[in-house]
Amino acid sequence: MGMISRLRKKDNDISPRIRSGKLQRRENIKGYLFCAPAIALFLFVGLYSVIFSIFLSLYNWSGVDFAGTARFVGLDNFRSFLTGANPLRTRIFWSALQNNVLIGFFSTLFVIPISVALAFVVMNVRRGAGAYRTAYFVPMVAAGAGVFYAWQGLFGARGSINAMFTALGLDFLVVRHGIFGDPRTALIGVIVTVIWGAIPGTVILYYAGLANIDETLYEAAAIDGASKFQVLLRITWPLLMPMTVIVLIQRINGAFQMFENVWILTRGGPGGATNVVATLLFTTAFQDNAYGMASAMGWSVFMITLVLSIFTIRRFIGDE
Repeated sequence: MGMISRLRKKDNDISPRIRSGKLQRRENIKGYLFCAPAIALFLFVGLYSVIFSIFLSLYNWSGVDFAGTARFVGLDNFRSFLTGANPLRTRIFWSALQNNVLIGFFSTLFVIPISVALAFVVMNVRRGAGAYRTAYFVPMVAAGAGVFYAWQGLFGARGSINAMFTALGLDFLVVRHGIFGDPRTALIGVIVTVIWGAIPGTVILYYAGLANIDETLYEAAAIDGASKFQVLLRITWPLLMPMTVIVLIQRINGAFQMFENVWILTRGGPGGATNVVATLLFTTAFQDNAYGMASAMGWSVFMITLVLSIFTIRRFIGDE
């Protein structure tokens, strides 16, 4: 009898687990069914577009009747702008890529320290904290096109900046054609707009990072007599490193993918001074009707971005 009762008890223990497993499988099936339309759309549109763009980068195609007009050229599209096979196109591509690098470097150089400082303010301010947070995060919710037109109003030939310099008698600082209209200052103006737009999201990341730091670490440092600078250098900054890696990858990707602000503000001008890879891709595909060339440029930039992102990850957290 004892053996039978133990077997029954064991069966009773297993049955709920079997029922739980079946219920979990049913829930998983429901989840997959709900995700199926999105997965199908991605496979049909997203994955197809990616594969076709790789395929297209090996062809010379003007955008009309692919089967009848497309001509296979292999890697000639890549050689044209990477190795100097077409000197003019090579010069324009590397100049645009250089602008991407400059925008990414200088925007990151300013965005990280400013965002860390503002995150500290948001963490520690007590009175009017909601107003501070709203002011910092406005760029994230504002319409991109409207914001960039506002920047044109500030930096234009008759914009607020020139008007202010004139009113103060600082005529030597006035940019006659506007900051965006002068080849010497246009890229600086674009970098300023990028910094302004990137700060809110970066502040959120650093705010989350600061909120997750254990307060006992600061208490122990205070007991040991550490200065604020030492606390920042030895505790806060190392613990914010994972967030910094995320920020760096975001800035790299953002710098090489930016299009909207440059196109609205300058269209790559004046004289190509603010031309970036995305605007070059747009003009190459939709104005020059060289779709294969544009695809080759896009995949070249993708590989550059991928390498830089992997290097950033390995450099900062690869040894952990």
